[in-house]
Amino acid sequence: MKSETKKRDKVPIYMAFPDGVFHYVCRECTMVCCYRSAEFDGSFRDQIAQLVQLYPAMEITAIRRRGDVVKFATPSGRCYFLDADNRCGVEVRHGKEIKPVACRVFPFNNYYRAGRIFVVGLNFLCPLKLEIGAAPGQVEGDHARIEAHLRQSPYMDPSYIDSMRKLEVPPGLKAADELAVEAEFRDFCSEALGQKQFVETLRSATAEPGELDAFVASAGGLLNLDVSLRPATRDHIDDLLLALAPMLRLNILNLTADKRLRVLALSELVLRRLLTITGTQPIGPADASTPKGAFEILTRMAPALNLLAIADQPVRTSKQALKRLPPFGDAEMTFAAFELLRTAANGQPLFERMHTSLERLPVVDRMALLMELAPFVGQAGTTKT
Repeated sequence: MKSETKKRDKVPIYMAFPDGVFHYVCRECTMVCCYRSAEFDGSFRDQIAQLVQLYPAMEITAIRRRGDVVKFATPSGRCYFLDADNRCGVEVRHGKEIKPVACRVFPFNNYYRAGRIFVVGLNFLCPLKLEIGAAPGQVEGDHARIEAHLRQSPYMDPSYIDSMRKLEVPPGLKAADELAVEAEFRDFCSEALGQKQFVETLRSATAEPGELDAFVASAGGLLNLDVSLRPATRDHIDDLLLALAPMLRLNILNLTADKRLRVLALSELVLRRLLTITGTQPIGPADASTPKGAFEILTRMAPALNLLAIADQPVRTSKQALKRLPPFGDAEMTFAAFELLRTAANGQPLFERMHTSLERLPVVDRMALLMELAPFVGQAGTTKT
């Protein structure tokens, strides 16, 4: 057991969110995440063994095992142990320490690996809230507390780490080096919370802020995203984006650092334009001005923004993609898609062609086309592993 603990202590961990910023209080929340989760897992040697001893009937719902980690299904999206008052029956009757590790660290239990680095992300099943003015040790999103739970868990075992989703990095770069860049950016965002505008922080993170501004003006213009959407002074949305940006970057870790900044800069304009419908003040636990709502909508829109971010360089696609055009049902969209894919197949940058092909279309068709073409196009030289 001591040798296993030593091995776990050696696994590097990267927390993909600012320390002491994300918080939740279950008793104040109406989302009831335990209703909506369809499974839970934990260490068979530790909490799960105790739970099975207390509730042997749960054995029959085991659905997966990876090393010491066993996963169980829960019926109808409701955990067996959720009491009538929506409190965790395990915690009420037996104490928090017997709860599966996944439940104890939830919602900081979205795991990835980058090389041999264990990456911890946020689970937006929970409507997390922000504590502006980082307060490590006083909120649930405390890096040290989360890491302490993980170090004692089987999630740090090699057999489990090997089963996690792998984050890709740009060709020729090392995962450890890229996560060092990410950690610096995360801490940069943390320092800016409550102090700076999001765009100011992005411009400070690049050696060429003018190039970033020029790209945003040009790419944003294709989608009717004007920089005038940004307010003159910082607001709640700036803090929201600063807190979410390190998590948003996980999904674009395969892009170079300057391209990641491009995606984030466009993401701000997307969110601010959307909020012209609902307003910038939260009116519910999951609307677009909350961490949960903003993250979900920006993640959904990311493929189109990623494609724009790499469009000024040669990209890769398959010539077969020309034969698999989406059935748009609109001749102009089909022709524009063909032009873009043909340009990509010839190894040429897409940006100039985007302006000539997309500007013939209404913005709604431009966005839909970019979203549907994104799976066919990637950075030149990238390979999937």
